Amino acid sequence: MNTMTRAILAVVFLSGLFGSGAVPIVGTAPAGVSPDFEWRAFLAPFHTVTLHLPIGFVLMSLILETYHLFKPSAPLRSAIGLVLTCSALSAVMVVLLGIFRAEAGGYEPETLEAHRRFGIAVGVVTVVAAMMHAVVFRKRPRPVAVGVYRALLLTDMVLLSIAGHGGGNLTHGSKYLTENAPVWVRQWVERGNGPPEGAVTDPASEYARVIKPIFEAKCYQCHGAEKQKGDYRMDTIEGLFTAGESGLKPIVKGNAVESYLVETIAVPDDDDIAMPPDGKARLTPEEVLAIMRWIWAGAETGS
Repeated sequence: MNTMTRAILAVVFLSGLFGSGAVPIVGTAPAGVSPDFEWRAFLAPFHTVTLHLPIGFVLMSLILETYHLFKPSAPLRSAIGLVLTCSALSAVMVVLLGIFRAEAGGYEPETLEAHRRFGIAVGVVTVVAAMMHAVVFRKRPRPVAVGVYRALLLTDMVLLSIAGHGGGNLTHGSKYLTENAPVWVRQWVERGNGPPEGAVTDPASEYARVIKPIFEAKCYQCHGAEKQKGDYRMDTIEGLFTAGESGLKPIVKGNAVESYLVETIAVPDDDDIAMPPDGKARLTPEEVLAIMRWIWAGAETGS
């Protein structure tokens, strides 16, 4: 067993331990760190930072392997092995961080589960492809083994594409690829997708004309069908009026001052409860006033 194979197996073993919770990451804290400090919660956001690494490495491996078909060389074969090793190590790391990220909740369960399965599949196939490359090309390779290895590489790219799209749905909503597309494209893609349960409203109502478009543009990305940060969903009428993780009533009909939703969109940008959060476009003063006027008038939805 060569050094590369040992390294991959070690990372896979550790990811299995930490990812399954067999080894607690919360333990004796270093000096200056709270004993209640949660390593998993701290590391979870780095899933977003690192997830492009295996995508790039696997794609590079596929490109180099294709080039090797036409101009084979020993140095190029060694380079492919190195890139595949990086692919496997980064894929395992991203899968592990993704498991931590999923523990925070706030996502539509079915979409999250599908993304988790495809993500783990990517990690497994990438590791297998890297190990197979190390074994197959150690000596004179057999055509059948080479074919299986290349099929794995292609499969890995397909799985990466599916997993990446699923992650995009979780982060940006299912319409993130078509939201700025021509109208005919959006209608074609969204054909047959009816409105969410409880979202049917009178198109002539103030909610449909003024308020809902504001929520769609500024809120649905984090509080829509695929993702419900703070356990609060805004794309259905029922969810819009149901308290989330805070336990505070988001909309008190006839009283904008007592509505927690108004508080979150009206506080300064640097406030902990400010919504949308830092890095996303805040509501304009005119949009905040429109929502407040709608609530003072009774928050009718026309449903």
